[in-house]
Amino acid sequence: MGKAYSEDLRLKALAALDSGMKKMAVHRAYGVSRSTLDDWVKLRVQTGSLKVVPPTKAKEAALSGAVFGEFAKRHAGQTLKQMAAAWEHEQGQKLSEMSFSVALRRVGNVAPKGWTRKKRVGVTASAARTNAPIS
Repeated sequence: MGKAYSEDLRLKALAALDSGMKKMAVHRAYGVSRSTLDDWVKLRVQTGSLKVVPPTKAKEAALSGAVFGEFAKRHAGQTLKQMAAAWEHEQGQKLSEMSFSVALRRVGNVAPKGWTRKKRVGVTASAARTNAPIS
């Protein structure tokens, strides 16, 4: 992940755009991608500011602690996709499957011994067919 651009650089680049400078020229002069310039224009229209907003740790906070540990135990036999849907239904917060994958690795010390991210162990259809007698 790259370093955030300073607010000063953002203001200078958008001032150049506002003065009539072409987007490609601003891109070359300030070393900022054209899509980033579009994002800054959109941010300025939506919020009226170009302040650097630090990323939040809301996902990490939601998926840590006893609440997630209990949730993981209740939904132990489900896939990550099913767990994400259940979490959204129960908690009202939409999270990605990757967030659950990371959280399950972290909750390993909270969960019972032998915790795995895999679905329940069972006999597969192909294994059942290989040894079946022919009638």
